[in-house]
Amino acid sequence: MADEQVGRVLGVDPATSTEFRVVIDADNYLQLDDLVEVRTHVPKVGEVHLYGLVTEVAARYEGARFESDMFLIAEEGSLPAELARSATVQTIRVDPEIWVAPDPGEPVYRVAGHSRDKALYADEMGRRLPIGFARDGEPIWVDLDFFDGRKGGHISISGVSGVATKTSFALSFLRSLTAHPEVVGQAASNVRVLVFNVKQEDLLWLDRPNSELNDEARRQWERLGIPAEPFPSVSFWAPPRGPVGLVPDTDSRSVGVSAFSWTPQEFIELGLLRFLFVESGDFRQQLTFVEERVRSQLQKLYEPVDGRPGVVRIGTRMVSSLADLVEVIEQHVDPEDGEPEQSWTGRVQGGTAQAFMRRLRAAEYRIGRLVRADGNRVDRMAEAVTVVDLHKLHDFAQRFVVGALLDEVFAGKEKTGQRLPLQVILLDELNKYAPREGHSPIKEVLIDIAQRGRSLGIILIGAQQTASRVAPEVVENASIRVSGRLDAAEAERAEYGWMLPSTRARARLFKPGTMVVFQPGIPAPLVFTFPYPPWATRPEEAVEAGDPFEGLL
Repeated sequence: MADEQVGRVLGVDPATSTEFRVVIDADNYLQLDDLVEVRTHVPKVGEVHLYGLVTEVAARYEGARFESDMFLIAEEGSLPAELARSATVQTIRVDPEIWVAPDPGEPVYRVAGHSRDKALYADEMGRRLPIGFARDGEPIWVDLDFFDGRKGGHISISGVSGVATKTSFALSFLRSLTAHPEVVGQAASNVRVLVFNVKQEDLLWLDRPNSELNDEARRQWERLGIPAEPFPSVSFWAPPRGPVGLVPDTDSRSVGVSAFSWTPQEFIELGLLRFLFVESGDFRQQLTFVEERVRSQLQKLYEPVDGRPGVVRIGTRMVSSLADLVEVIEQHVDPEDGEPEQSWTGRVQGGTAQAFMRRLRAAEYRIGRLVRADGNRVDRMAEAVTVVDLHKLHDFAQRFVVGALLDEVFAGKEKTGQRLPLQVILLDELNKYAPREGHSPIKEVLIDIAQRGRSLGIILIGAQQTASRVAPEVVENASIRVSGRLDAAEAERAEYGWMLPSTRARARLFKPGTMVVFQPGIPAPLVFTFPYPPWATRPEEAVEAGDPFEGLL
């Protein structure tokens, strides 16, 4: 497709090397986010190509002086005037890099084909992955070098809950990632994705076709080079319904969903006790100090029980559940007829030991069903995508599960020291697990992943309503920033400094499915849309794999 002339560089206002205006041809138009090119002649250099992004458009009557002149011009025709439409363009690339202003009067072209690739730096992307469509209806890409750890890592997605489509975009991105092994390269082998489902049971249908997918959406997926099909390799996990039997606690789906839990032995060996003390107040009250002593004692004193895998013995007491473990700890930390043992509590006050036990008793009530003799840990390697459903768990239990699994991922990658295979983590409500203020073991793990994860092959896709409430270390280490609709006050925060003023203003008005992306390789945010998902996002959309009554009379 050839470039199309749409106007000329305006000479009324000075054009600069970073911004200039275009007067638009009477029979053409420019809209926000259009990409344009100007070829200007520079003495001693030759032709220089300036590529720009339309950031604002305007229209006016030339010759009108007063508001009432509109009636004379538009209705009566008694006042001569000319309609003039113009656009403001921000320069995003100059080739060769001779930073000059375009000459006034030079033709301005809407880019297409090779020129469009140049404007989007696509010609410099070694591995470009399609993520959606720009305003001109053509594909837009991200440079994978800034995702999988080669030059940068992690994605931060922000937006208002319910309309920003944060999770939908993240899944769309993951579908593109798993559908383009030729782009991902060596890292495509055995890439594993861990997804935490925190809202309803929407993500328990990723393996089922979407009955509401229309032909237009199918064509869009095909244009991105992605089959309009659900995820081909997914495993689903949910907490057990009760203390007896490993029946997943789900409502809309039970077939194909496994119940996860940990044995008392795993709970002790993995040091999961620390994920029961994750609130800021725990640190101030010295509960975390007691927890460290207790955790150390448990790991020192426990013994496996022959013939009963997962069950341990501590002293004379057999431990087959979290309730058993809490009773053992209480005998040492807050005994009924004696003083706390200093080897378990240190020199803390009796009130601190009692507060520790109160927290532990509360934890027993909330996560007791997750620690049991018939423990069944989440198998993250069984399928390419692993969905862990948390939405029915108490907030306290959600933090425990997230902390335990993130720690398992990080410890596993640290042990191997290998970047490949890649482990991608999709975590929503990041501001809850890594808040800007306070300390917690989960926050420490997430900061560690943000800072060192890319070198270990752990890539975090974090989603949150407000990036301003997330720990700065996590947001700042995300190379790729994406945002859907933003709250008006949130859009003005410094965390969105990567947006242009015009983009900030429009971010308050984005429709569902419209987002803006910023990546290091392109010095401007780009607005885009992504196709309707081919996988079901709720039970009503799921197409059953077959007739469940087939063959029955």
